[in-house]
Amino acid sequence: MSRPPPSFLSVLGRHGLLPATLCSLLAVNLLAVRLDWSERASFAFLAWNLFLAWAPYTLALLARVLMVRGLDRPWRMAPLALGWLALFPNAPYLVTDFIHLRQRPVVPLWFDVALLALFAATGWMLGLLSLEVWKRWLEERWGRTAAWAFVAITSLLCGYGIYLGRVERWNSWDVLARPERLIVAMAAHVREPLAHP
Repeated sequence: MSRPPPSFLSVLGRHGLLPATLCSLLAVNLLAVRLDWSERASFAFLAWNLFLAWAPYTLALLARVLMVRGLDRPWRMAPLALGWLALFPNAPYLVTDFIHLRQRPVVPLWFDVALLALFAATGWMLGLLSLEVWKRWLEERWGRTAAWAFVAITSLLCGYGIYLGRVERWNSWDVLARPERLIVAMAAHVREPLAHP
């Protein structure tokens, strides 16, 4: 007798939903304290960046639910995988927000270090949790070598995506909103890589 598929909540629980949620709530509350303390919106952008970091994780969880229920048909998984790949750099991107760290009025520097570190760690965790979903799926289907090759290639693409966001100031939605311009910019990077350090 076959075992019933795991429930939706059990799937979420196995892939870090609770710690991700707790860390996110702690980060947002710490941000609220900072905004109230300084009476300035200096780090308000962190809330938006954290929201974007949740996007690939959410898609990965949805994909995992389909996987464990045997509904992982190519026509279902392909758009989820592509959407996840486009959004994935948003999670570790939070680490680059340390670029905004400097001494500011009212709030001590150590508080901002703690704030940025918490957001960065949460984003990093969301990224790793979502990557693990796809790695496990590939490992179950094609073995460890294929799964780790996927991790390596995805990590390189993620690094490039972070560069596009932090340095070139492109956004994830530009894939849909301005695809032609994005392709032109990426082609320029391929033609003259040394001109875009």
